[in-house]
Amino acid sequence: MKNILKILACLAVFAGMASCSPDFLETTPTSAYDESFIFTTTENAFAAVNGLHKSMVRQYYSRQNIGGYPSFQIAMDAMGEDLVFPTAGNGWWTNTGEVKWNGHRNANGWLAAFPFRISYMWISNANQIIDNVDNAVGPEADKQMIKGQALAYRGMAYFWLVQLYGDRYEPGKQNNQLATPLVVSTQEVKMPLETVENIYAQIVTDLEQSITLLGTSSFTSKTHFVAATVMGLRARVALAMHDWANAKKYAEMAINTTTAKLMSQSDYTKGFNDASNVEWMWAFHMIPDQTLYFYGYMAYMSINFNSSNIRSCPKCINSTLYDAIPETDIRKTLWDPTGKNFEVPSTKYTKKPYMNRKFQVADAASSVADANFMRLGEMYLIAAEACAKLNENGAAQTHLYNLNKTRDDAYVKSTKTGKDLLDEIYFYRRIELWGEGHRFLDLKRLGLDLDRRNTNHDPAVSTAMYVEASDPRWKFAIPQEEIDSNDLIPKNIND
Repeated sequence: MKNILKILACLAVFAGMASCSPDFLETTPTSAYDESFIFTTTENAFAAVNGLHKSMVRQYYSRQNIGGYPSFQIAMDAMGEDLVFPTAGNGWWTNTGEVKWNGHRNANGWLAAFPFRISYMWISNANQIIDNVDNAVGPEADKQMIKGQALAYRGMAYFWLVQLYGDRYEPGKQNNQLATPLVVSTQEVKMPLETVENIYAQIVTDLEQSITLLGTSSFTSKTHFVAATVMGLRARVALAMHDWANAKKYAEMAINTTTAKLMSQSDYTKGFNDASNVEWMWAFHMIPDQTLYFYGYMAYMSINFNSSNIRSCPKCINSTLYDAIPETDIRKTLWDPTGKNFEVPSTKYTKKPYMNRKFQVADAASSVADANFMRLGEMYLIAAEACAKLNENGAAQTHLYNLNKTRDDAYVKSTKTGKDLLDEIYFYRRIELWGEGHRFLDLKRLGLDLDRRNTNHDPAVSTAMYVEASDPRWKFAIPQEEIDSNDLIPKNIND
């Protein structure tokens, strides 16, 4: 990844330098530090960790819709069937290729390049921390915590990469299909594409080592990794690998270890914009005066931010999915099937049937809102799916009940088994995690077709109305600039 490392040199370990306090982030100009300073002490090295955290929510390139991890979340749901764009709006996410399923296949386009670049930026930064922190002066416990943070980032970044640029993981097979380069040191050398199997093995190693190193570390800020959060990442990875035993193990460990609690029904309708929400496990708290302008998540997904995209294209739920939600479920109140009942700031805002109010900003003039990356409800769903796959029906039913009883007072514990139980779990996963960036990846890992037919998707907007699971378009194109600079990397898709 020599080219990527050079391109991102200005964003290396020194990016987003921060206060040494582990509980808040403050940026410092890049020019104020050099590598020899950063790794002299653990206090300074922790600033590099804070730079990684800060990079989760920031603008990349000159495109207004590239705002770090939250932009990835939007793209992953825009490429699914449950998030509906009722109009083309001002073109973002529709004419830019996500909804239409063509941007990620363009090796010269932003959608193919963005996940690749940002992931290798995290990997480059993480490698520098991992390779150097042991030589810093400071308590051994601090070194372990810092390295644990970096390993979690590296594991997370490779999990992104292998899911997008590789084929889906096939359990019981060798998985020798090539995906993306594997770089685990700061040495600047060209690397060939690595196999899906080997990349997943590295991810597992990184995350499990991170859990051990983080131990009982705790932070006031949910921005930083703790062991329970990395357990959640590890559970996600096991799910993608169809490793049901470890998916169950780590999801249940996360549930039992985290300080998070399932939110109340009243909190469920407050806009998903505040990291103090008791259910959020991993999040980013935005400083109110650090505006995100038009690259923030809420500039595209909220009901009430004053942007042309929100005013012209309210984000809606798949009509068939909505219609199946029980009337007694609090989650059903997050969407309006009539497109008439929700309040919007002014008559300039277009209303559409099945529009959402799940996501709201506190002030229509500002897109600033905290960003949610993981919450406890997902862990219950992972545990339920894994138990069902293991034929532990009672445990699966209990996990699903423990989640749903907090959302629906009338929910009765399921007695279903086999495929019927799995279908119920998948149904509630789609409702619970709507708009949070999971649907494309769920379809891919499960080998399901994308099917937008017979719903409120407009074929003129959502031109990819049906994509079979065997279609080659489930894989992202490796950026052409990387292919051009690294003769060890061939094109990974056919035009």
